[in-house]
Amino acid sequence: MENVPLELDEGMTDRYRRYAIYWTPEPGSALEAFGSAWFGGENFGLEPDLAARAKRAPARYGLHATLKAPFRLREGATADDIARALDAFCRIRRAPEASPLGFIRHQRYVVLSPGGRTAAIDWLAAECVTHFDRFRAPIGDADRAAREIDTMTARERAHLEDFGYPYVLSEFRFHISLAGPLERCEALAVCRALEPQLAPMLLGAFRIDALTLLGEPEGGGAFQILSRHRFMSADLARP
Repeated sequence: MENVPLELDEGMTDRYRRYAIYWTPEPGSALEAFGSAWFGGENFGLEPDLAARAKRAPARYGLHATLKAPFRLREGATADDIARALDAFCRIRRAPEASPLGFIRHQRYVVLSPGGRTAAIDWLAAECVTHFDRFRAPIGDADRAAREIDTMTARERAHLEDFGYPYVLSEFRFHISLAGPLERCEALAVCRALEPQLAPMLLGAFRIDALTLLGEPEGGGAFQILSRHRFMSADLARP
C-alpha cells in the first residue's frame, strides 16, 4: 500500500483557510479524466451558457464526494496533524464498496450516487465526521449566516452546531456532484449530455480506495489536493 504523505513547506499551513476530506477519483482513471475535461471547459454538447452555470459551483471542489466537509483548524492543530491522522485511519480500514453509481437530482444538483447498497460507505462517512472533528474549530456567527438555517430541520441544525455541517450521520447521502444548482429541465439536459460520457464508468460496484485531504487557499479559489491516503486492501484488513 502506497500512501502519499503530506510534505508541507514552512509556512504552508498559512496558505489554506479551510481543509476537507473527500473521495476524489483515482489518479489516471477514466473518472479523473472525465472530471478534468468537464470542469476544465469541455461542454459535451451543452449550450455554453447552461454548461457554465451548471459547473460554476461544483468546479470549485473538482470531482469529489464529501466525507468531512470543509472546516477551519482549531487552535494548535496543523495540516500535518490531519495528514498523519488520516494516514493512520486509512491503514487499518478496508476499502468500502457500494452499489453502482447512477444519476440522480439531489438538492437541485445533478449527482452520481449509489442506487442501493451503501452501508459500508455510510459507516465510513460517519467515522470521518466524528474521528476528525477534533481538528475542527467551532463554528461562528459567520458560518451560521452562510447557511439557510431557517430551511433546515431541527436535526440538521443540531448537526451544524455539533459537527460544523448539517448533512452528516442520519442526514448523509453519498454523492459526487456534477452540476448545479439547476432547475429540473436544465438538470435533465445536463444528464442527457453527461450520461453517454459516464455510462461506461458506472457499470460495476463503486469502491472507495483512498481518501484525499484538500486545502482551500487563503486567497480563495479552487480546493487543492494536499495528500492522498489509500485504504488497507480488503484481504488484509481486520474484520
